[in-house]
Amino acid sequence: MGDTDARQPSRAGWQRAALLITRIEIGIGAIALILILVMVFLQAVQRYLPLESAAWTGELARFSLIWVTFAAAGVLVTTNGHIALELVDAAPNRNVVRWVQVFALVVVAATGVGLAIEAIALVESQGVIKSPVLRVPMSFVYLPVLIGVISTVIRAAVTAFLIAKNGPMITEYDRDETPEVTA
Repeated sequence: MGDTDARQPSRAGWQRAALLITRIEIGIGAIALILILVMVFLQAVQRYLPLESAAWTGELARFSLIWVTFAAAGVLVTTNGHIALELVDAAPNRNVVRWVQVFALVVVAATGVGLAIEAIALVESQGVIKSPVLRVPMSFVYLPVLIGVISTVIRAAVTAFLIAKNGPMITEYDRDETPEVTA
């Protein structure tokens, strides 16, 4: 009894930390999405105004698209919200579903490791290059990408472990009732 009681605060602490990180990632994604909306709207409005257009709006919108993509990637892995072929998930054999999901998450983690290696190289090498309009070092642009990819790798690895240990993540499907044909 003492062993399980000792692990509960640790597990609760990890869950709170994961929830906090998830909220931060969703917050960054939401801010980036709002930036895209505002910048694209400003670009559209500028076309109809007799003022000189601001080129930085397009650049900031492009950077925000990169940031929202990688900020949300890790969250989508752990919430089963990423694009996936769920044909196997409907299989009646739960062990098949379990190991297919584990394999898919291992592939995601391995891909994320490759992306992280490249993101590290970009952050290290692109500091001297400045963006064309905003003049910020490109390493600053690639830093959120690196953080998002690392989050994706960690989340995919942890989720693969949890699925291997506890069983598959089951998605609820809408099942249409097919009427029985009676003769």
